[in-house]
Amino acid sequence: MFSAAVPPRLGGLWRSTESGVAYAPQRPAELRRVRNRAALLIVLACLMAVAAVAMCGTAAAHWGDTYIEMPHRSGEPERSRPIVVLGLGLLLLVSAALAVIGARILRRPRKPTVELTPTAVRSHMYGAVEVPWDEVIGAQVAEGPRIDLARPASAYRITGRERREDTEASLRLYAPSSELLPLLAWLREHPEARTTVLAPWSDRLAVRNDDEEK
Repeated sequence: MFSAAVPPRLGGLWRSTESGVAYAPQRPAELRRVRNRAALLIVLACLMAVAAVAMCGTAAAHWGDTYIEMPHRSGEPERSRPIVVLGLGLLLLVSAALAVIGARILRRPRKPTVELTPTAVRSHMYGAVEVPWDEVIGAQVAEGPRIDLARPASAYRITGRERREDTEASLRLYAPSSELLPLLAWLREHPEARTTVLAPWSDRLAVRNDDEEK
């Protein structure tokens, strides 16, 4: 158990950030690994694009011919129709484009699902919902941790399409209830401590976002 004067310490994927404390941002080491994979994917996409352009150019240059002689691993030339070579080139080109799109998606850091700031509780699942602390009137576990709100959740939605659940005066938070609910209860009981405990880059609750896992 933790002292009433000391907030519960978080672990796992909680990180201190420039806005407060967030759940599930990528660790720096994990983000570096993902970006290295994205770089390899870009290199592969470039090689596929070069091969695709070469095949399409060869097909265009021999379009009037019945067959094109293509090199084969066995050393014997392989004969292919220009339309087949063009089709393979276009297929490679599409694959290269998909690889570039995949690499761009990989390079984007994941957004946190929940943020606790000195002024509000934020959810980033299915858009952004921001609830000021004075309008959080309770918390419960119902299919995951939920906070009870003074008004329907739609009143706090900032971005994203309105969802059916927005008509209810509660908001589901996507974080472990065993860590989130005790902290929410403590912060509601100690409003004067929110500015200090949830200060940007503070290490009072969780590991800093720019540090490795300790």
